[in-house]
Amino acid sequence: MLIRTRRRAEPRSARQDGDFKRLWAGDAVSQLGSQVTLFALPVTAVTALHASADQIGLLQALYTVSFLLVPLPAGVWLENRARRPVLILTSLLGAALVLSVPVANAFGSLGLAHLYAIALLGGAGTVVSDIAKVSLVPQLVGADQLASANSRLNVGLAVGGTAGPGLAGWLTALVGASNALVLDGLSYLWCALMTGRLRHREPPPPAERPARDLPKEVRDGLHAVFRAPPVRNIAVHAALNNAGAQLLNVVLVIHLVRDRGYGSAAYGLVLVCGGVGAVLGTLAAPRLVRTFGYGPAMLGTLAVSVNAFWIFPVVDGSRTVVVASFALALGIASAGTGVGGVVSVTVRQLLTPPGLHSRMNASYRMVTFGTIPAGALLGGLLVERIGAQRTLWIVPFVFTAAVLPLWHRTVRSLGKTPAHVEREVMEVKR
Repeated sequence: MLIRTRRRAEPRSARQDGDFKRLWAGDAVSQLGSQVTLFALPVTAVTALHASADQIGLLQALYTVSFLLVPLPAGVWLENRARRPVLILTSLLGAALVLSVPVANAFGSLGLAHLYAIALLGGAGTVVSDIAKVSLVPQLVGADQLASANSRLNVGLAVGGTAGPGLAGWLTALVGASNALVLDGLSYLWCALMTGRLRHREPPPPAERPARDLPKEVRDGLHAVFRAPPVRNIAVHAALNNAGAQLLNVVLVIHLVRDRGYGSAAYGLVLVCGGVGAVLGTLAAPRLVRTFGYGPAMLGTLAVSVNAFWIFPVVDGSRTVVVASFALALGIASAGTGVGGVVSVTVRQLLTPPGLHSRMNASYRMVTFGTIPAGALLGGLLVERIGAQRTLWIVPFVFTAAVLPLWHRTVRSLGKTPAHVEREVMEVKR
């Protein structure tokens, strides 16, 4: 009888842990597949449709415009809906979109308008899916396990970003760019299957719901970001950091490939080392939080890792020295970003009431991703005006400025446990 009693006392915890593992397994494979599409879609436009540079730019813009336009309405829409069916639907739609490319190409009917539609709809689906996923995680794990859960999800993202481009390049060479998209289609189907196996069911909305005030719901989501000092300061940090990352991406490819003539292999090696650093930082984040607390772990790591950006403008010498130095610098810097990513999403989840999670995540995403196009544009303008080498001197200042908002007391004082976080924030509000 004792054994039976113990087994009946644990099913909820075991079920929650199993549900998160299924969500993670589906998401990790999907992240890898998505990197294949991000690589193969523009290559398909160039090789199969002979697209110009302007047309490739439009293709990229249509994908990223969803990061600005979709989050707020998506957050309001998701707040009163079960996330699991939404995740399944977006995965199935994603599969249909990417699989339509090799099919259309096989029948000779593929056109740029087709790729534009996929970029626009695919970007919107990614935004909706990401908001739903981040809002569902706190329902699948306890508050004390959030940092570990978010670390595992971010590891999948970092591994996909590291291995995905290399896998995409190999597949493109082997079967062609459009056919490489089949892998992403299969990864979407796998994600839908694993999400469908979740046992957790969100409570249905009340039968009688008051009339919705959509402008107020949008404002509430924005207030959840801007009226909570820790979340607001972390959001400002992330916005500046994302702009800096895009600026750096533009400068690196021009500096290494065009100006120094090292080729795409050297550039790819630097990016891979950056991805490895992100994975290591993401894995280390839960232990750092347990040791130092949320705020000190994030601020301390980034305050150290940001100094690696000074390597870029000062290093010189042989090809081996430059590439190795750039790879080391990006790896160290990305490790700090990995820690910051885990802490930021966990703190947001802990400090926001569950009823606001979708709208808060949507508002946060709009604020922090909205700077991505600006960073890329600024990078291009600076390189054209003053050159890549001089622009590398600006990069460390941008990333250093991104760390400054984290020095605010409300971030530095975030403690080691969810209870510490909530208590310290309540003291700030009083």
